[in-house]
Amino acid sequence: MEIVAGVHQLKIPFPEGMERFTNVYVIEGSKGNILVDCGWDSSEAVWAFREELRLERLSFDDINWIVVTHIHPDHFGLAAKLRELCGAKIVMHRIEASLIDSRYVDYRQLAEALENMLVSNGVPSEEAARMRDASARIARFVTPIHPDVLVEDGDTISNGTFQLEILHTPGHSPGHICLYDSRKRRLFCGDHVMFDAVPRIGVHPQSGSDPAGDYARSLEYVLEKPVSFVFPGHGPVFNSLTIRSEEILRRHAAMQRQIAEVLDDGLKTACDIAREIGWRPGEGDVSYDDLGFRERRAAVCEVIAWLRRLVEEGKVAALERNGTTTYLSK
Repeated sequence: MEIVAGVHQLKIPFPEGMERFTNVYVIEGSKGNILVDCGWDSSEAVWAFREELRLERLSFDDINWIVVTHIHPDHFGLAAKLRELCGAKIVMHRIEASLIDSRYVDYRQLAEALENMLVSNGVPSEEAARMRDASARIARFVTPIHPDVLVEDGDTISNGTFQLEILHTPGHSPGHICLYDSRKRRLFCGDHVMFDAVPRIGVHPQSGSDPAGDYARSLEYVLEKPVSFVFPGHGPVFNSLTIRSEEILRRHAAMQRQIAEVLDDGLKTACDIAREIGWRPGEGDVSYDDLGFRERRAAVCEVIAWLRRLVEEGKVAALERNGTTTYLSK
């Protein structure tokens, strides 16, 4: 649908069996259209793209730029096929581009590093191996391709009608970007802020050392911009960036308190803590053991991120012994 004049939202389905959608946006301009994000590389996604473009009286040929906010499969997977269909240039942050080969081309070293990290944080070896392999199915829905244009914070992309500023917003992913239209006060924000979900923040071999701190700083950064309308990668568009950001920060603070309370009982690994707290807030707490292996991995990685934040703030100490990290509340 055309949400506001010149901005169309397409809802691109996840692969079969995943009941979700990625919001992608076509921004019309006098010198061609800008596409923000892509969706998965699946037959359902390609068909949905064609049908939704037709409904909006748009075409592949009019898309000149494909801006990828980050390289997670639901935002990057279809980029290669869309480039072929549109003849467009792919745009992404240089940090995100540097992660493509190790994540999607030859990921053996990355998978090994992830498994070792999980084991060192208390995950049993057999479970860590299953967590490592949990993304094997997902990799089938990404066709890796390198961008044509690398951008940095403060760069701009224009289609003649709209000029969008690149905002580097690490946290959910180290090279995540948002696009900001200062004239219309619009923010296209990928997974940085969503109305009905809290972005996953987790430590990963590609995440950087402090993704939770990076995210908090990135949230402060976008809040400095006057924003009237927010276009997220999932869920509804909304106009209350400040209110929603405050809600996310409260959720993050609650998670830190929950982790600190678990540590009051004694030394714990990140895996120990993940087993003791509830997951999927808003759906009723779900226990760790009821999660699939990919979700368990995300849970442990998220706990590690918050533990590192608590260590940085001097509230928790990290202790290494025999290759395993345990944490102690100060």
